[in-house]
Amino acid sequence: MTTQPERLHHLLDRARRGVILPAEGEQLAALVGLLVAGQCTDRRDICDRYHLPPVAGCPYPRCLAATATGRAATA
Repeated sequence: MTTQPERLHHLLDRARRGVILPAEGEQLAALVGLLVAGQCTDRRDICDRYHLPPVAGCPYPRCLAATATGRAATA
């Protein structure tokens, strides 16, 4: 079983080589969303820019509301 950082590096490497599959693209987007969620504690513009759809773990109102209703994306 791979960890999230290893999986992210694997997906980024495949994306750079242009051999990423559609399902892998969705996985990559979910992992990046989770990583970016950690940056939201200092930067609301990061949330506004990258959390479409909202991400569970983000502390800003739009993502919190989506998490509370079960609509926030998780990996």
